[in-house]
Amino acid sequence: MRALLIAASLSMLLPVSNFAQVTMTAPPQQAPPRDPSTPAVKGTGAIKGKVTAADGGRPLRRVQISLSSPDLGETKTMSTNSQGVFEFTELPAGRYMLTASRGGYLRLAYGQRRPGESGRPIQLTDGQKVASADFSLPRTAALVGRVTDEVGDPLPGASIFPMQWKYFRGQRRMVVVTGGGSFNRTDDSGGYRISGLEPGEYFVMATTREAWNEEANPKERIGFLPTYSGGTHLPASAARVKVGLGHEVTVPDFAMVPGRVGTISGIATNSAGAPLAGQSISMTQEFAGPGASSSFGAPSTKVAPDGSFTIRNVTPGEYKLSASSGDDATAEGFVTTVVFGGDDITGLHIVTSSAGTIRGRVVSDNGEAIPTEPRMRVSARPMLGPRPFTRAPSADNGRVQDDMTFEVANVFGPTTLGVLPLPTGWALKSIDYDLRDLADKPIDVQGGQSITGVTVVLTKGLPDVQGTLLDAAGSPAPGTVLLFPDDPDKWIEESRLTRVARPDDTGRFMFHKTVPGSYYIVALDYVQTGEWNDPAYLEGLRAQARRLSVTEGTAPAAVALTLKRD
Repeated sequence: MRALLIAASLSMLLPVSNFAQVTMTAPPQQAPPRDPSTPAVKGTGAIKGKVTAADGGRPLRRVQISLSSPDLGETKTMSTNSQGVFEFTELPAGRYMLTASRGGYLRLAYGQRRPGESGRPIQLTDGQKVASADFSLPRTAALVGRVTDEVGDPLPGASIFPMQWKYFRGQRRMVVVTGGGSFNRTDDSGGYRISGLEPGEYFVMATTREAWNEEANPKERIGFLPTYSGGTHLPASAARVKVGLGHEVTVPDFAMVPGRVGTISGIATNSAGAPLAGQSISMTQEFAGPGASSSFGAPSTKVAPDGSFTIRNVTPGEYKLSASSGDDATAEGFVTTVVFGGDDITGLHIVTSSAGTIRGRVVSDNGEAIPTEPRMRVSARPMLGPRPFTRAPSADNGRVQDDMTFEVANVFGPTTLGVLPLPTGWALKSIDYDLRDLADKPIDVQGGQSITGVTVVLTKGLPDVQGTLLDAAGSPAPGTVLLFPDDPDKWIEESRLTRVARPDDTGRFMFHKTVPGSYYIVALDYVQTGEWNDPAYLEGLRAQARRLSVTEGTAPAAVALTLKRD
């Protein structure tokens, strides 16, 4: 008889946002391509380098090299030749970032020394030829292991995820990290291999949809709980595995933990109160982390003629529960987050609603006319990730018109606003609505709500913050400079106010177009990408940081920092 573990009961509904959301968190949006009518800036400088394999030093061909610069305004790409060589020519003076990537090797930024570290810029003067922007690419690491059921039999088809503890979505939690390059499932022997990993400490999580009737009580349904390396369903008790650079590490076999599966039931209606008869209630389970996410269809159901629904065989976990109704002209939707801990959830009332709209105008901070940028568009990115909708948005959705007005349709729930691309020399100063600046905070758009009077303010007056980072002997130090607000209320995840910079080979660093305000600035040897999203991490830096005031229209004096090593 299968052993049964009853998970600690935790069943609750989180705040509701309107409309269905079937796919999960997308990577941060990139700027749209430059307007092809705008000619690329050309110069006489060049950056040349060679890419070799760290294990043996042989040249690597077909490595993808990307070159970007805030001064250039576009990203250039090329591949290395058979000798591993690349060269970008006709470059104007500016600060450039290089990255190199190829399958089977770690993606590196120029000057990157450790996993998750930012790269170092290359400062190019007029006509300068940099001839040694070289990369030595190490191979990626891998985790291999085997998953069984509770009696030791192989468990094929289980989904496998590499996990790490990180600060994500407002708290420190175990999250999925990039790796594998493809979806990982166990084979018929229960074996798996997760490739594409950086060195570091990992945990492995396995999930499966298998469910069965309990032998002693056939009315009771049992399934496997999400189980972590070490054979536990508790993230805090998971066994960690340390992975070295380019190594393949074997994870001790572990058995998945059985637990009770349950039901979620309730009533589903549209905004007029009519039952959603025949419509689907869908559930999606997401496993996500910074820059990585996977989502899976969970048990779903059809709504009965009286509007009732029951979703069966739900295993403990966090889900997105969604529904939609109507045709293209009357489409409505609903989405909420459900945390299911094992106890049945009853009496859930789903009410769909229509999409919302955000309207406003783009202005300059001093009344100056803003140059025409045909591709400039105001975007609304949902906090919960991409949202499906039966009506495809028009090509003009969010586009800034000739009179500088805009309208963003199909908006649902907590949403962050942005505007790209901007005319050369201009930057976003604020997004004003109802006495609030929405440039760093979401706006919650309820079903069918029409929000008007949003003002996107652009400016040419944001100053650059620059300085030098030296060691105790006065030589350029290859560390990291972190700039963050002095107000803890502004320590918001992925905030534009918290910024990181690496110095170039001369020790000079720069933060382009810095929003005016009061900041802390601190020199550090190493900061892992995203670590600054954790308020506890920033709090720990305040004692060693310096205060810096940034005033609009006036660049502060150059900041001289010394990197102190323990």
